[in-house]
Amino acid sequence: MSTPRRFGHETSAYERPVQILVCGHGSMWRKPCWQGPGAQGQCGGTAECIPVRVGDRWECRRPKQAGGRCTEGPLPDGACAHRHLPCVPQSSLRRRRGRWSLAALVALFVLLILGPDPTAKSVINPAAIDPGALTSVHAGFTRDQGCLACHESHGRDALGWLAAAFRNNDPSAKCTECHDFSGPVMRAHNLAAVAKVPAGEVSCVRCHSEHRGASAAIKSVPDTTCANCHAKAFDNFERKHPAFGARYPYVRPGAINFDHAKHLREYFSDPRHTKKPNRDAKFAALAKDKCTACHAVESATREVRPKPYAEICAGCHESQITKSELVLMQPERLTPAASMLLGLDPEGDDAVILQRLKKLSADLARSGADSLAALASGLEVERKKRAPALLAGLGAQTAQAAGAAFSAGRMPEGPAELPPGSWAAGESAEGNPALFYRPTGHADPVVRAWNEFARRGTLDKDEARAGIAKTASGAFLDPETGPGVCGKCHGAALRTAAPSKVEAAWQYVGAVHAPYTRYSHAPHLGLVDPDAGCTVCHELSAQSRYAKYHGAEKPLPANYESNFAGIRKDACVECHQEGRVRSACQVCHAYHLPHQFNLGFRQKALKEGNKK
Repeated sequence: MSTPRRFGHETSAYERPVQILVCGHGSMWRKPCWQGPGAQGQCGGTAECIPVRVGDRWECRRPKQAGGRCTEGPLPDGACAHRHLPCVPQSSLRRRRGRWSLAALVALFVLLILGPDPTAKSVINPAAIDPGALTSVHAGFTRDQGCLACHESHGRDALGWLAAAFRNNDPSAKCTECHDFSGPVMRAHNLAAVAKVPAGEVSCVRCHSEHRGASAAIKSVPDTTCANCHAKAFDNFERKHPAFGARYPYVRPGAINFDHAKHLREYFSDPRHTKKPNRDAKFAALAKDKCTACHAVESATREVRPKPYAEICAGCHESQITKSELVLMQPERLTPAASMLLGLDPEGDDAVILQRLKKLSADLARSGADSLAALASGLEVERKKRAPALLAGLGAQTAQAAGAAFSAGRMPEGPAELPPGSWAAGESAEGNPALFYRPTGHADPVVRAWNEFARRGTLDKDEARAGIAKTASGAFLDPETGPGVCGKCHGAALRTAAPSKVEAAWQYVGAVHAPYTRYSHAPHLGLVDPDAGCTVCHELSAQSRYAKYHGAEKPLPANYESNFAGIRKDACVECHQEGRVRSACQVCHAYHLPHQFNLGFRQKALKEGNKK
C-alpha cells in the first residue's frame, strides 16, 4: 500500500495489492492521486475530478479523500478546473519482486548448468555440453543407439525435451532390459518385503552413477548410500558395526557327523586309537596339526570343502563299513529288513512271526529271490519303484540255498571268504544262520537303498506299516550295529530329512546360503599359515555339546552346537580398520540377488542396425 498508515475509505484511495503500477506522485512524494494509473500505464490524475452535467449545469465530483467539491467548480465546457501535469506511473513493489525472483531463478539455472564443476579443473561445467564418457562396457553396448539407448527423451524434438524436464525420466527401466535378478528387479534388495515390511521400489541411478569415465567403477557404491535406507546406519566397521551372532557362522548342522574335537584330541593323538589295527597312523599324525590334511585349500572360496572320503576317511573307516553286514533274513528271528517286507511288527505275536518266517523260507527254497521281490511289489508305488535296488546282486541259487537250509533247520553252507558287494547264505558275523549282504564299502548302493526304503516307508498310508518302517529305520541307523554303520556319520541328517527327500540327505551340505554376504577364504589364507593358521579364526569350543545333537533320536537343528566357538567381529577388525584394510559395506555385503545378464537388448540393436 502507498499509504499504509492512513488507510480508509475516506482518507485514502482504494488500492489493489495485485496491481502492477502505482501513481508516480505517490512513488516520489507519497501523495498519490485518488484515480491512480490506468491499466496500460497512463497517468490517471491530470484532472482531480470528472464533472457531471446535471440539467444545464456542470457539477464537481471530486471525492472527499481528494478534498471534496471545489469552490471554483467545473469550467463552462465541463472540464475540471484543477488540472495537473501528468506523472509517470512506476512499477509496484510486487512487480519488482517478481522480476527480481525471475532473474534470480534464471541466474541459478544458468549457474547449475554452466557453473564451475568442483570435481573438474575447468571453469565451465562440461556436463552442460557433454555429460561425460560412459563406462567402457556400457559404451560398447550403447554404441549403435547412442544416448537414446537409455534416455527416451533424447529422440524427441525440442518441445519433447522441454516437457521431459518436468517429468520423471528415470532410465532404470532401460537398465532392466540388460540386467535381471532372480527377485523383483526394482524392489529393494530384489525382495518383495524387507524385514516383514513391503519393500518400496528403488531407482538404479539412486546408487549407480554413469558418465564418470570409461574406467569408473559403476558397481562401487559409497557407504553413505547404504546409510540412506538402513535404520541402524553407521560409517565405521570397527566401532559401530553390530557384533556377530554368538553362533556365527555355525548356525546350521552339517550333513556329516564329524566331531573335530574328538578326532583332533583323541583319534588323531591318543596312541590307544592311533595304534589300533586298520587305523592310518601316518594320516592321523599329519591331520592332528594340519587342517590342510582334510581340507582342500587350493579350491577355497566361501568355504574350504573337505577332501573326498577316499582320501581322508577310508583309511580308518572302510573296514568298519565292510564288516557291518546287512542281514536280510534269519529262520527264527525277524530282522528289520524282513519285518518291512512281511509287514510284521517285531514286537508282535512270536508264533505268528515264526509261522510267517517258515513260509518265507519255503518260498525261498522254491522260488528264490522272486519270492522276496513279490513281497516288495505289494507295497505302495513309491517304495515299489525302489524295490529292485534292495535285492541287487542276489542270485536265485543263493536265495534258494538259504531257503532250503532254513526249512531243514540247518546252517547254510556259505562261502569261506565273502568278497565285498556279495550276498551269501551262511553264518553271519553274529554266528547265526542268515541270508546277508556284505557292503562294498562307502556309499554302497544296496545298503543305501535299504536305508532310503525304510525312511520312505514312514510315509506309508497304512499306519501299521509306517510304524514298522520307523522301527526298521532306527535299527539301520544304529551307529554300532546298523548295516554299513551309516548312522555313525549320516544318522542325524537322515533322521531330520523329509522322508520324501531322503536321497539328498547323504550329500555334503555346504555353508549357509547368504546371498547378501560375501566372504572368500582364498585371499585370507594367503595371510596365514594354511597348515595351522586356520585356528586364528576357527577355535575349538571346549564347552560344545556337539555329540548330543548327532546322538539324539529326534535331532532338533535349533539345539545344534558346533565344535567351534563363534567367530567374533574382533577377529575381522584386526585387519579391517582405518589405515589398514578397506572396511566399506561392499567389501562384505552385496545389495542385489545373483545377477543375470540378458544380451537380448544388444542383439535387438544389431538386428535393427543391419536392417538399415
